[in-house]
Amino acid sequence: MTDRQEAGIVPVLTPSQLTQDEPLYVANDLVFRQAAPQGFGDRQNSWAWSMYWWKGKLYVGTNRAWHCAEHAGLNSAFPLFIKYPPKDPDAQCTPDPTELPLRAEIWCWTPEKDSWERLYQSPQDVSIPGKSGKLTAHEVGFRYMAEFTEPDGTEALYVSSVNARFIFRPFPSPRILRSVDGKTFEPLPQDPGTFMGTLDKCSFRTLVVYKDRLFVHVGSVRGEGIILESADPARGNDSFRQISPKDMRAFEMVTYNGYLYVGLRDPKKGYSVCKTDATGSAPYQFTTVVEPGAFAANPSFSVISMFVFQDRLFVGTDRPGEVIRINPDDTWDLVCGAPRETPDGWKYPLSGLDTGFGNWLNAHIWRMNEYNGRLYIGTWNMATDFRRVADADAYLRPHYGFDLFETTDGWHFTPVTTNGFGDIYSNGVRSFASTPHGLFVGTANKWQGLRVWQGIERTDTSEPDQPPHAPLRLEAETADNRVVLSWDDPAATGRYRVYRAQVTNIRDQVMSNSFMTRMMRIMKTLLFFMPDLYVPPVPDELWVPGDYEEIAETDQWFWIDSSVSPGARYQYLVRAVNDKRSLSPDSNIVSAPYLSPPVTFDSLLKQATTLPAAPKRMTTDSVGEAKRKIDDSDTPGALAQLEDLAGELADYSPDQPGWPLVDDVRVLIAKLQRRVMLHQSGVLSQEIL
Repeated sequence: MTDRQEAGIVPVLTPSQLTQDEPLYVANDLVFRQAAPQGFGDRQNSWAWSMYWWKGKLYVGTNRAWHCAEHAGLNSAFPLFIKYPPKDPDAQCTPDPTELPLRAEIWCWTPEKDSWERLYQSPQDVSIPGKSGKLTAHEVGFRYMAEFTEPDGTEALYVSSVNARFIFRPFPSPRILRSVDGKTFEPLPQDPGTFMGTLDKCSFRTLVVYKDRLFVHVGSVRGEGIILESADPARGNDSFRQISPKDMRAFEMVTYNGYLYVGLRDPKKGYSVCKTDATGSAPYQFTTVVEPGAFAANPSFSVISMFVFQDRLFVGTDRPGEVIRINPDDTWDLVCGAPRETPDGWKYPLSGLDTGFGNWLNAHIWRMNEYNGRLYIGTWNMATDFRRVADADAYLRPHYGFDLFETTDGWHFTPVTTNGFGDIYSNGVRSFASTPHGLFVGTANKWQGLRVWQGIERTDTSEPDQPPHAPLRLEAETADNRVVLSWDDPAATGRYRVYRAQVTNIRDQVMSNSFMTRMMRIMKTLLFFMPDLYVPPVPDELWVPGDYEEIAETDQWFWIDSSVSPGARYQYLVRAVNDKRSLSPDSNIVSAPYLSPPVTFDSLLKQATTLPAAPKRMTTDSVGEAKRKIDDSDTPGALAQLEDLAGELADYSPDQPGWPLVDDVRVLIAKLQRRVMLHQSGVLSQEIL
């Protein structure tokens, strides 16, 4: 470590140096580059656990030696089953867990200086019980950050922390730090005997500002807990109170549509979502929005992430990693996940993708954020954690490292990376920050240290040395034992490469693997003693895609794959090729068989009945007329009718009543237009429209 690193100051490379010396990863609108040295120069900075843009600077909170700390905690709870240190040659753990370097850190990036500085390092001032003279850190990680305007108008940055109570007991209550100058951080008062001074928890988690109060999620290191509130949190002590019911297991929360929405964990019935207006006496009344289990046959136990995008609340879950979206009227749609029957009828994934965006190994839908009109979703991919399991590398290797997806509409999802930006040990996206200097992505890498990536806007793709933009709105459907693919090309390159991956159910490999069967026996034993342990059951089907292989190059805007096997599953993507033979980034991915029924004139007319009066009349009239033209074999006339309708609805703005429903109809019109165009090209028959 250099003198500057020891002082907590780390310079970053200039943009020109990064271009020359650092790998760049090109997405549709952004180029991602590494914005800080790995681990800020210390591999024991394991995760970028929190990230926040505040007063012109980027703040990042780390956790420390997390792989080692997790094993130390498990060893403390289950010494007969879990040994410390872990038998992992890629980890760097101290032989004695009391000597782990657990002092969590807060770092700051100043754009004008293009440099990072460590502002805070947790004091190592807590005596380890039963270990005379041994001290450990007060905070082992900083989990969340939020700005709060206090009653006197002071703007302060609050930082929630995690302590080592999951390793050593007894341990003081966890702390919340506060800064008003962005340079110094002080803990809130937690005097003995006060509410905050007697919290028997180890982790402050999500911080949310709602109705001029700071809401704080506090719980166990594995997630679930209670919700507190304070109108004057700087006072600490007894200024906080619990506002969630005793039996509620909160995991995540966010404000949406005038309410505080809370994602819950339930190891018996499955995850659910509820909301409150935070009025009346505590505990507040909560209304269920999504029923436990969301009617899935094998539901996730827990919500993991929540984010508001385009007037919808997107919710991500854990093992299986599915995504739903909640609408302003509290109805909800399945975005990715297994189709299921509900009291409101069948729900199919809007994306046509199964859990984990078609990859069961994407265990967490971990973090989400919006930047420049796109929703970015990062996962925790389990593959890296099992990389040393005998005989598992063959089907795990394509999936080492996290997945990061983007979408402009919540229907089509494009992979930005599926290998952790080339780092197989970066197995999770743990934090995001949207800033005037780009989208920042903080990773989890418990073996070699966190990374911070910065996504900046691409330059003009018309330049010869620039790759073209990717094809858009790739669609797939199965017809006559063939898979029909089609897409739009904003760059109009006229040449495309089609890629396919076969998707395999790996459950037999998992269940027959000697290491995995041994681990499952251990887990069953642990569950007997701790029934609330966070261990989801192994589902009946574990679908995982293999490597993508190029199967075609074409100058058409569609491709028919006639080489599919009956009953097999596939995923596809397409890349454009320019005159210099440069390849674009990936299109969105699609699966075959597609897990949602294709859009027809009749289904579009049914969807139109949900619209407000004016767009409802416009849509039903236009779609009905287009259908009549198709029946009269006037395909150009039908396409013109749909095009005119799409143009009319394009003027419908987000501030008008029913806008989210209108936006959905616009997506469906585009899907139907594509199918009519395929009919015009002789690919699809009139009968299936």
